[in-house]
Amino acid sequence: MSWKKTWLFFAWQSIRYAQSRAHFRQIWSYKKRWNDSFKEGRNSVADELPWINFLAIDFLEKQLRPEFKAFEFGGGGSTLFFCKNVEEVVTVEDNASWFKILTETVQAKGYQNWRGFFVSPEPMGESRPRSHTNPDDFKSSVRNLENMSFEKYARTIDQFPAEYFDLVLVDGRARPSCIQQAIPRLKKGGLLVVDNTERPHYFAHFQGILSTQFSIEEDRFAPVAYTPDFTRTTILRKK
Repeated sequence: MSWKKTWLFFAWQSIRYAQSRAHFRQIWSYKKRWNDSFKEGRNSVADELPWINFLAIDFLEKQLRPEFKAFEFGGGGSTLFFCKNVEEVVTVEDNASWFKILTETVQAKGYQNWRGFFVSPEPMGESRPRSHTNPDDFKSSVRNLENMSFEKYARTIDQFPAEYFDLVLVDGRARPSCIQQAIPRLKKGGLLVVDNTERPHYFAHFQGILSTQFSIEEDRFAPVAYTPDFTRTTILRKK
């Protein structure tokens, strides 16, 4: 077993990321769940859980309502989690083989409240430099996708009315672009969930909007299942 999956590494991260004694106690309360997640056969899809940190999962479990409509950029265990907790789930995926597996899994589970869209990236048709930090460039930070445009992928949510969704999860490609497209489709009081926000460029272009149009519900590092390293998940509520 990797040394990163040991209690020593968990303890070191707990000390490193805890913002207060209360936060440390919360982190430490997850040590068994974190350790158990490495057992054979455990993964996000098998457990029907989002692959985000435990703090964020616990928050969502308390906030979700049966009448909610949820959209997710990037599907997986989160798709199944939402399907069993809300009225409508919409997912956009860019990987064909994974989309096929996801579709078959949802069908096998018998969920009838899911709509999935497979939208692959397209070659960029112009030579001007683009940046993965610029929401208007629809670019992924993944190296082997650096010449691909995720505009159609990010704009999949545009086909829905303004303020339609109660929750949007951004956990796929070109996340700044997805955040940009998601904001108008999110209801007042709705939740914007962005994973891996230890990467500062996700919110770099939205500081003004976030400070005036959103309130922070969760924004801390915590353990995440199936992964040794702690991650940061940010949950914002639209005012």
